[in-house]
Amino acid sequence: MKITERIELAIKNSGMTRSAIAKLCGVSPSAVTQWLNADTNAPKADNLLKLARATGVSYTWLIDGKGEMLELNEPSAKYSVEELAPGPEMLSQVPEISWIQAGSFTEICFVDLDPESTNWYPRPPNCGPNTYALKVVGESMLDKYPPGRIIFVDPDVPPESGDDVIAIMTETGEATFKRYIEDPGAGRMLKAVNSALRDPYITINGNCKVQGVVMAQMEMRQR
Repeated sequence: MKITERIELAIKNSGMTRSAIAKLCGVSPSAVTQWLNADTNAPKADNLLKLARATGVSYTWLIDGKGEMLELNEPSAKYSVEELAPGPEMLSQVPEISWIQAGSFTEICFVDLDPESTNWYPRPPNCGPNTYALKVVGESMLDKYPPGRIIFVDPDVPPESGDDVIAIMTETGEATFKRYIEDPGAGRMLKAVNSALRDPYITINGNCKVQGVVMAQMEMRQR
């Protein structure tokens, strides 16, 4: 199967229009049309990665035809269609990055991530295209976010009081996960929600910058 045929199949399988695909990939609709044209050069690797994320297909399959087209398993036949309610639409995939990468997020380009060594998750429908995933470490956000929980962070959402956020400590460049609080009398603060901590507050006075809002979380089954 030619790469143009795989591109066409990926777009058809997504159920989206070329215009919608173009918007998710950050290109013009005419560029998507060119990708489908056998007389033009194949899309660049970064555009293929964007297309794989937008349509939910395997990047390896899309770029060279190896492996399975879909990265996610097909729904189990154990249940009939009548027994299953339709799930939310997942438009693309987001990468899981490290906490070190989160600390320098503005310098990260998703297309530079190794698609083979990076964990990719379906993007929740309330999250924007620049969303990324993090794995919770530490116990400062217990009991709501235990260590190992996957959280989805949207850097384009402005924080409101009560939101759980990722903040960057400006002195060290480290990322921290806390609850954002705006108090008319005390100003802006970050709070660890773990009630066992003695001093859960960090005052925001230029020592940190809110970098993204946690929009969703995913619990991984543990055996």
